[in-house]
Amino acid sequence: MADHVDLVLGQWGAQRPDLDVSPMAVIGRLSRASRLIGNELGKTFAAHGLDSASFDVLATLRRSGPDHRLTPAELMRAAMVTSGAITQRLDRLQARGLVTRTPSESDGRVVHVSLTEEGLALIDRTLPDHLATERGVLAGLTGADLGALAGLLRELLESLGDTVPEEQIPRRPSREGSENEFCETASEDFRASPVRVEYAGHGRPGGPAGGRPKVIDEEMLTRARELRAQGMPVAEIAARLTIRTGKNAGRPPSVASLYRALAE
Repeated sequence: MADHVDLVLGQWGAQRPDLDVSPMAVIGRLSRASRLIGNELGKTFAAHGLDSASFDVLATLRRSGPDHRLTPAELMRAAMVTSGAITQRLDRLQARGLVTRTPSESDGRVVHVSLTEEGLALIDRTLPDHLATERGVLAGLTGADLGALAGLLRELLESLGDTVPEEQIPRRPSREGSENEFCETASEDFRASPVRVEYAGHGRPGGPAGGRPKVIDEEMLTRARELRAQGMPVAEIAARLTIRTGKNAGRPPSVASLYRALAE
């Protein structure tokens, strides 16, 4: 079985054998996956009267805290768009009664954008369907594959400078007995905690995220540290390790749990 990128690589290999076109194997697939996934997500947004841009604004406000309020500059940074683009989005959403823009009480030069009750209700109706669509898109991958892929993509984004300070990442209350080992279904994998928390390796011994996961024994951790010292990516290290006991015995640990263990 081959995909479209295999065809492209073969054509370039035949026409320009003097060039190393291997980067296209990654970048080309990321680009095509982004378009295909975007098409699927767009169908869900349209079913709720939204597009990707309007969903982005509403979702950013929804997850910003109990006030669901940000400045246009904060929204612009979160969405990585220009000031003109964010203004157009806000104009459309305000016209629909989904957001409001009000001057700050302490500084009249600052405007706050807030979700209205209607906007809050709309994003809360849309989000479960959006997550269901994402799970459907990822259904062709196993739990272990999802963990490895998420870890690799995180490392790529970090290498491109797309990072945030650790203290800015909120913690989700732990769920007793959940190790989030990425060894069952896709829906179970991503339900236990936010991806950005798990893969960042921010678990602290005794804290809400719980320190080293039980599936990482001392021998496994020692081997992981040796490979990490050699410069091997965490996702590749996880694939080389094997859980010894418990319901997941014989399987590799998740990238998330390995990040947590190495962060001790």
